[in-house]
Amino acid sequence: MSEVVHGGLDDGELRALGIDPAGVLDLSANLHPDGPPPAVIDALRTADVSRYPSPDAAPLREAIAALHQVDPRSVIVTPGASAAIYLVLSALAAPGDRCAIFSPTFGEYARAIEATGATAVECASTPPVFVPSLNAAVDLAILCNPNNPTGRYLARAEVEAIAARARVLVLDAAYEWTVENAWDSTELVRSGASAIVIHSMTKLFAMPGLRVGYILAPPALADRIRMRQPPWPVGAPEIAAGIAAIGTIEGRRRALPDLQHRHRILAATFAALGVRTTASVTNFVLAEVGDAPTFRSAMLARGFAVRDATSLGLPAWVRIAVPLEVHLPRLTSAIEACLRR
Repeated sequence: MSEVVHGGLDDGELRALGIDPAGVLDLSANLHPDGPPPAVIDALRTADVSRYPSPDAAPLREAIAALHQVDPRSVIVTPGASAAIYLVLSALAAPGDRCAIFSPTFGEYARAIEATGATAVECASTPPVFVPSLNAAVDLAILCNPNNPTGRYLARAEVEAIAARARVLVLDAAYEWTVENAWDSTELVRSGASAIVIHSMTKLFAMPGLRVGYILAPPALADRIRMRQPPWPVGAPEIAAGIAAIGTIEGRRRALPDLQHRHRILAATFAALGVRTTASVTNFVLAEVGDAPTFRSAMLARGFAVRDATSLGLPAWVRIAVPLEVHLPRLTSAIEACLRR
């Protein structure tokens, strides 16, 4: 199976380059810039690891169900959104099935399809335009909305048009929290549609070291998926941290307008330099810099890790997450220096 490249710091690479990891701001993984909520850290300190956790993460599952106003049977807790993708496909895809993916997009979709023996049907779009469509019926359609890496967000009608041509729609909503006035994708589940929604707690709560994600699905589909999941999908620390994180979600939402303001400044920096960006409404910008690997190296030397999008089929583009306001002037100066060089 093919390897998939991801964002995040590689300490081995930094050591080889003589760069101190402590001096690098990681903007390659699209995490919330505020870092993990203090309540999450407190929950980790008090988590009871001396006994087995709930076999199906019931306390966290019930908290998620209350958050989304769904039946707890519709919730499956997973060790991250990537694990959710593999679990869903292992339960619903079979050899010979046709599974649509909409490129450029997250690389694990194709790999998870490959693992089942199904066939990935690529529906490609070219940035800066990302207009996914499905012209023929398929068994499954896997759609990232908002899209990673372009940041384009589809309206409900556009998503439902894709769902109408698929036996099951798998909607990856890992970045839905970044969108102001987003439509509620959970409505697809509440309506009983043949649709599954996947969420990540990693991005919103900036806790990638804890693997917590979840699946929302109509009960009948959820039961099929749950049959493929072994007991104890996450441990006591993840359950405690997830519950604590949910308690802070309103504060994170209130910070969204500020984050989007910084996003506009970052996009304007590229525009002023004559650099194209996609129509991203998320916490990251995808910019056409010409030579992505060279730009990434130059930014790393200036203390910023950005995502080279070559592995996503975009060798001229980089993806950069929005930082805290205190880091924005230094970031924009580094971008200007690297592009002018």
